[in-house]
Amino acid sequence: MIPSPIRVVIAEDDALVSEMVQRQLERLGYAIVGEAYDGYTAITVVAETRPDVVILDIEMPGLNGLEVAEELHASCPTPIVILTAYETPELVNQATAAGAGAYLLKPPQPRDLDRAITIAMARFADIMQLRAMNAELQRLNADLESSNADLEAYAHVVAHDLKDPLSAILGFAEVVQEEHTQLPAEKLTEYLGIIVTKSRKAVSIINGLLLLAEVQHLQHNVKPLQMQQIVKEALERLAWQIAEREAEITYPAEWPEVRGHPQLVEEVWANYISNALKYGGTRPRIALGYDADVITREGNRYYRFWVQDSGPGVPTQLHEILFEPFVRADSGHMRSNGHGLGLNIVRRIVEKLGGAVGVESQPGSGSRFWFTLPTTET
Repeated sequence: MIPSPIRVVIAEDDALVSEMVQRQLERLGYAIVGEAYDGYTAITVVAETRPDVVILDIEMPGLNGLEVAEELHASCPTPIVILTAYETPELVNQATAAGAGAYLLKPPQPRDLDRAITIAMARFADIMQLRAMNAELQRLNADLESSNADLEAYAHVVAHDLKDPLSAILGFAEVVQEEHTQLPAEKLTEYLGIIVTKSRKAVSIINGLLLLAEVQHLQHNVKPLQMQQIVKEALERLAWQIAEREAEITYPAEWPEVRGHPQLVEEVWANYISNALKYGGTRPRIALGYDADVITREGNRYYRFWVQDSGPGVPTQLHEILFEPFVRADSGHMRSNGHGLGLNIVRRIVEKLGGAVGVESQPGSGSRFWFTLPTTET
């Protein structure tokens, strides 16, 4: 396959020099895709043609070559060769700072012109690589700062929230250990039940921490989901909570086809349902479902799934912060001893799978927590 010629824009206010450079480049196999005779036109032509390299005169009407180079470096990065009638160390430094990769004295010789273009393109590739690496480092640093902030905040939350179940486990275990021969059977059963309940809470807190730390870096294979099976497994995980709260849960027999990761989506359902059990009031009535209408966003199609509870609802001012880490629904109508991670875990998982999360609620009318996942349609 014959490689495409390198595409060049010439920005030179001297028509004779411009014509000479154009002929030399064409003989060398370059393709001239645009010309300009002043600085402002040069910026426009480069933006429209997106060349592989720009030959840029240092002295032009409107904007000079250095000003054009600075603007292109910021708005339309392109390899640049500066043409100049004179050479000074100061000019070389200014051209380099403006983003030029090479410079030539007028009138340029064909061999020098070809060499300067090669150097400019090589330096430009290095600069772009460094820019990408710097952007990635900044992103990683921001992620690290965010993770550190989350973990620091969570350390305080865990220390507080684990103290209650662990203290109860230790206290009742000591009583059972020391007095098990004297304790009535019903008391022994009661104390062991408390130990089991508090142990489950401690495990839930620890699992939340582990999942929060891992989900950001979790490698996953997105594939079509068997949503009916996923919902079933999420409900089985929460069977003891459902029985304890005497909850009534309904859900459709069939689900739309979407893409995701089975274990992660099960975690989303489990967190939403657990949230509904906590805040759904006495003998909560919970409905699981989805919207029949497909959502289109930025050319992609999504289904929206939801969990509707019969609780007191969430005040509007809390909607925006509920999915932040360590935020708990806690108002005059609803309280829980949760550790404030469930909804943040949901948000991180769903966004990692390409969807979105949200809540619809008014005080006194229950809450509908929703999430979206991409359809299986391409």
